[in-house]
Amino acid sequence: MDSWLKTVGIAAVFGGIAAIGWQLSRDDPYANPVVADNPDQVTVLSFSTMGSTSELPEGWTEQVFWSAKPMRLSLVTKNDVPALRCETNGSGSILNRSTDIEVGDYPVLAWSWYIEVPVESPLDEATAEGDDHPARLLLKMEDRSGGEYAFEIIWSNRKYKPGDYKYIGDVAHYVANGLNENTGSWQDQEVNLMQIYRDVTGRDDYPILKSIGIFCDTDNTGVRSVAYFTDVEMRRR
Repeated sequence: MDSWLKTVGIAAVFGGIAAIGWQLSRDDPYANPVVADNPDQVTVLSFSTMGSTSELPEGWTEQVFWSAKPMRLSLVTKNDVPALRCETNGSGSILNRSTDIEVGDYPVLAWSWYIEVPVESPLDEATAEGDDHPARLLLKMEDRSGGEYAFEIIWSNRKYKPGDYKYIGDVAHYVANGLNENTGSWQDQEVNLMQIYRDVTGRDDYPILKSIGIFCDTDNTGVRSVAYFTDVEMRRR
């Protein structure tokens, strides 16, 4: 998937694949946002409260691209862990949850993911043509002046190690995990959102997280991938 360009609906062609817009399952993508209701942590993606992948509750949206089939979503138990299963086969989409969380108050993002089928392709993941990943988190933030920023947290295919940044154009992708040796088991993750925000934007203010999404795609490479996610939380340090 051509990353943030597709999520904002800009028509562009990379390697013969057109990113020609998106549509939402609901009219208002920021309805019923998750807010801080716990002094220690906030669950921003709760699959137990989502209820169904076919009828999304208010505050959840699925961005479906005209140029690709959506990923297949299901609520399952994987190795005794309740999870969201995301499968692609030359396809991709984004499952979003609207939020309204002070990142400075809850700077740690924590979750677990399990990559069952990684992206296996000769295409270079550092290029727009090969920009597919079995699992990503897409975050959209807003500063105090209304400026908007977006970046991705990704599972790399074979080129990047944890802590690396990958850029496609101006879009930053922070590598939290990856590589085939880490597939086939649950991987617990924590990242510092404030540090990523400052690295990506060069700003030292404290933004608000406006949405977070599960983003899995193999529309460029045409291969199959399977990933699982547990609930995603924001925590104090």
